[in-house]
Amino acid sequence: MALRGLALAFLLVLAPRLPAGIQKDPGPRNQGEAKEAETCQRPQWDPRLWLTPDRENYKKNEEVMLSCPKDFQPSFTHIKCSGEVQSIGHGKSVYREAWRGRDSSGAWIRIQSTVECLEDFQVVPGTLEISSTSIKLNWTCRAPEICQHMRATCRLAVPSSPPCESEEVKGEEMLHGQEGTLTCPPLQPYTVYSVTISLAPSTVLYTQLFTTKETVPDKPKKLWLDPNTGSLSWEPLPSCKGKIIGYQLNITARRAQDGSFLEFKQVMVNQSVTQYTPPRQAPGSKYTVTVQGLTVAGAGSASLLEFQTYVSGQHLGLWPGMVVPVVVVVLVLVALSAGILWFVLSRRRKALPSKAEEDHYTELQPYENLDNYCVVKDTLLTGENAGKGVQAGETFPQTLAVLESSGDSQSSVGEEKMGRIDENTICTPESLTATPRAL
Repeated sequence: MALRGLALAFLLVLAPRLPAGIQKDPGPRNQGEAKEAETCQRPQWDPRLWLTPDRENYKKNEEVMLSCPKDFQPSFTHIKCSGEVQSIGHGKSVYREAWRGRDSSGAWIRIQSTVECLEDFQVVPGTLEISSTSIKLNWTCRAPEICQHMRATCRLAVPSSPPCESEEVKGEEMLHGQEGTLTCPPLQPYTVYSVTISLAPSTVLYTQLFTTKETVPDKPKKLWLDPNTGSLSWEPLPSCKGKIIGYQLNITARRAQDGSFLEFKQVMVNQSVTQYTPPRQAPGSKYTVTVQGLTVAGAGSASLLEFQTYVSGQHLGLWPGMVVPVVVVVLVLVALSAGILWFVLSRRRKALPSKAEEDHYTELQPYENLDNYCVVKDTLLTGENAGKGVQAGETFPQTLAVLESSGDSQSSVGEEKMGRIDENTICTPESLTATPRAL
């Protein structure tokens, strides 16, 4: 009994210590986890990757060299296994395998994603920038043997044709190093260009077609107004700087007298319309119209036209400010010319005798020192009946146009001699030898 009691007491003393001892024993399972933490399985990355050495499991910190087929390079050329202990909460932790890669500076960094086989030369995705006048992109080169002899060119991909004339881009750029930025020279909007990066003599590393972005168009040409119909017209715009999607008209009405504002109207028409008829307006208003072409980039420069209504009830018509003074001057000149012509003709009609007067009058010209005068048709003209009227029924003699001689005495003597002229006296050319007096 004494021995049993001692044995029982001994067991009671050891019992509290057994569980603690059991927990400290790592056991086979814990030893396996430690071994798994020191190895990594073959990574499941790009199937084109070649691993050297090529195994299913790799030890911790064991370096592995990666390679790719021709014209491709891996994003990391050297990797190594790296086990890590990660906490999962509630004081528990697990071991997980990881891989690290060596960067260009030689430092080992944790690989966050996957390793891929990339082209020797590559345009970095997401870096392409295209505007209306330039093309810009970033590139990388992973092959040292070709990165020192690359050249880049930007060229017109499609020859230009009227009315859109595009100039050819001149020059090329040499690329050096493992990365850089290519920027094409100043380009023209809405034009197709080819960007090529190549090795001499004819190895093309990269080529692509790009279209520069659109910009606002030029202003429409030859904007005019038909005064008969009141329709506005303009020439259609070519799609040189962008596809024409329509036209915008801004119409502003003001009073012609003082220029005060009356109304503003904006009209949008599609690209196929090149004519617009404004609503009928009241006379005495002045209008300012602008027309602009539209592309996705916005409205371009505006063509401007001004006109005003000048007759009540008629359509809109052009009436420039200089036309009114010109018309007034022309009308005044016409009236003045008509007056002068009438005055000249009336004076001339008074100065010339009529046809009847020419039939009844014969002009006789007196001559100095002439003693005898001429008797027309053997009719005697005496001093008694000279100047008297002819009685009814008598033969009417031709009136003699007698001019006074110089001096009173000569005039009286002439009258006496004329009274003594015989009926048979005839006016002969020999008697008219003296110089005639001026009328």
